[in-house]
Amino acid sequence: MTDAELVDYFNEHVFYELLMLRHSKQCIQKADTQIIWNTMFAAFNVSARNLYDFLNNKGDRQTDVNVDDYKLLRTDTRRGSISDVQGTLQMLNAQCFHMGNQRSKEVDKKVSLDRIRTMSAWVVSNMDDLLKSFRDDFRSKLRPEWAGLVDHKSRMVVGVLGPMRPSLNSTTSIIATGPTGTGDVIQFDTPKK
Repeated sequence: MTDAELVDYFNEHVFYELLMLRHSKQCIQKADTQIIWNTMFAAFNVSARNLYDFLNNKGDRQTDVNVDDYKLLRTDTRRGSISDVQGTLQMLNAQCFHMGNQRSKEVDKKVSLDRIRTMSAWVVSNMDDLLKSFRDDFRSKLRPEWAGLVDHKSRMVVGVLGPMRPSLNSTTSIIATGPTGTGDVIQFDTPKK
């Protein structure tokens, strides 16, 4: 991929996955019914695993884009430890991604809100480190909303283009990626210290 294609991919697809991770986690924390919790849990898991794979160079080298594709655009190519989230990922595989016999009914063998928070924090921290490792010339081409997406203290409003109709009232930007809904505005409210 060319540098321009890598910028476009990062701004479109990696941004989308992190946006969905943050929004689904927020919805899980506010869920007032089991079906909403389950729905947001499934959405969170897809984005968490996609970002984990991206950050850890998992997948097919011929078809999957991952962090190594950006190595020439970075000043530091170190990656964070995966020890904090390996157990959670194993549980996600058993609990959500496969219809296997490892699925459990026991609550203590399921992914909890604490594990979701740990996974989210790991992804966001590693994405923040990745953003900081990009060379200035590459980082300057990234969408400005990246800063708000990795900052836990920020409140971010992003208008989303869905498959049906666009949102014309966005205060910051519009994303045209994936099945994001029908033009709803996604807000991130995080506690300020």
